[in-house]
Amino acid sequence: MVHLYRKVTVKRLGTTLHAVQKRLIVRGEPVSGSQQAIPRINSPVVDQKRTRIGKVLDIFGPVKQPYFIVRPNRGVDASAQVGKKLYVEETSRRDGKWKR
Repeated sequence: MVHLYRKVTVKRLGTTLHAVQKRLIVRGEPVSGSQQAIPRINSPVVDQKRTRIGKVLDIFGPVKQPYFIVRPNRGVDASAQVGKKLYVEETSRRDGKWKR
């Protein structure tokens, strides 16, 4: 039996500014380096305790400091997240496509 493990890293996404129509508007951290530092759409979003909050739905605004729209998971109170720092979980780039 072969067990495949993915390396999961947590990176700061930004600070939540508003909750609008059950979505969170997050002001991203300043991007340094290449655009690889910007999280992908559908990346899992967690809080400081690594509790799953939702997923990145959209990215907009300037490239140097983008804004994110986060779709909260069911049961998550969006208005309770306003003013808090959120983080994004990133896995290794090999998303289940393994060669045999």
